[in-house]
Amino acid sequence: MSSKTHTPYAVIGSESLTSSLYKSGDELIGFQYRFNITRLDAISGRVSQWFAPADVIALVKLTQVIASELQHDGCMNTCLRDELRGVAVLLDEALDKLKTEHDSTGDKIR
Repeated sequence: MSSKTHTPYAVIGSESLTSSLYKSGDELIGFQYRFNITRLDAISGRVSQWFAPADVIALVKLTQVIASELQHDGCMNTCLRDELRGVAVLLDEALDKLKTEHDSTGDKIR
C-alpha cells in the first residue's frame, strides 16, 4: 500500500453532488485520471454514495462539468479529449433544452 497522499487537482459540484478529479503519472509513463462522486445530505451533513431519483438531473449536470473539465487537460489522449468535448457539448445542449421545456411549463428545474 502506498503512503503517498493524493490530492485532487479539481473539485467540482452540482447541487448536493461533488466530484474530486485526480491525475497521476507523468509524461514518461503517461497520465491516469480518476474521479469520484459523493452526495452531501444537507440536513444530516453526511456524505454518501447513495443517490435518489431527484439526483438524476444533478448527475447529468455534474457529468457535463466533469467531461468539460477533463477535456481541457492538455496531457490527455487527443481522441479521448475530443470524445469528452463532444459529450460535454451534447449534455450542455440537452440541459438547455430541458431547462427551456421546464421554463415554458412553469415547472422548476434545479
